[in-house]
Amino acid sequence: MLSEVWQRKVIEGQGNRFLKLEMVISDGNLYVADRKGQVVALDQKTGETLWEVDTQLPISGGLEVGYENLFFGTTDADVVALKLNDGETTWTAQVSSEVLSVPRFAEGLLVVRSIDGAINTLDASTGEDKWSYIRDVPALSLRGTSSPVLKSGGVISGYANGKLVVLRLKDGLQIWETSVAVPRGRGALSRMVDVDSDPLAGERFIYAATFNGGVVAVDIRSGEITWRRSEMSSYKKMAADWVSIFVVDINNHIWSADQSNGTINWEQSHLEHRQLTPLTKINDYLLTADYEGYLHVLSASDGHLLGRYKVSDAAITAAPIVDDGLIYVQDVNGEMTALRLGTPSDIEG
Repeated sequence: MLSEVWQRKVIEGQGNRFLKLEMVISDGNLYVADRKGQVVALDQKTGETLWEVDTQLPISGGLEVGYENLFFGTTDADVVALKLNDGETTWTAQVSSEVLSVPRFAEGLLVVRSIDGAINTLDASTGEDKWSYIRDVPALSLRGTSSPVLKSGGVISGYANGKLVVLRLKDGLQIWETSVAVPRGRGALSRMVDVDSDPLAGERFIYAATFNGGVVAVDIRSGEITWRRSEMSSYKKMAADWVSIFVVDINNHIWSADQSNGTINWEQSHLEHRQLTPLTKINDYLLTADYEGYLHVLSASDGHLLGRYKVSDAAITAAPIVDDGLIYVQDVNGEMTALRLGTPSDIEG
């Protein structure tokens, strides 16, 4: 069974803005932020507030940690670094437009994707601009952008025109580009092929989910599409273990597919219409929360629903995060809950 460890409301949350404001954990601390500019550091075991700052900034994308800093972006196109130990501002930089994705840190660099399609790469210690990659985006697209994924010296980014691009992290040189979905149909909505889900990078393949084009596996070296499952269209971040990927589709069905060939392992449709969060994997289980404040536990092996727990009276839109045996959930009003997952017999009972 799921049991509550602590619960606190320390920020205002994101409301119904559909922002990508993700919690992040570093060195035993949990960091959270809200759309009005409040940033709070909590002890992840107890929920005790360690520090809080009111930046008075319209925070819309984040959070990320690196170089002893906490990073986020704003609707005013600011990128900000705060010191992890006390929340003081380290630096502020400007990018080309509103940031609705999570900045990503690797190798001393911070990669920021803005809503106009630009990727700006900054020195993580100073905020100095290192390189930029610019491309156009369609006039009609989903609200939001996928966050860049950094792997093995590369920057992987999906676009609203159905393109997947890989750039070299150190200088922005394009390694390859491929179309993972092609617009079809006559209506504007049916022709939307946004890659709004963060790409998922494995050892052999990059997995990309699109709004109307399903899920594809792309060879990480060549950019060639290896397999496609058109029935799994999605705009939510995917999860994976060492053999399968897990997807919440646009109908809130949950799928498991083999990573190597796309063979469907199982489909779970009993949570349809529940406006599920992206999935989080813990041990042999999958976690997802919903618009009524429930946290659901599924078997990763067969998709069987093992149990659920009423976390909040408000909707939960952010994926749960897991660290050191605890599960952290944040509702849209900013209430934070830490939970512990019991044994399989406890859950099933």
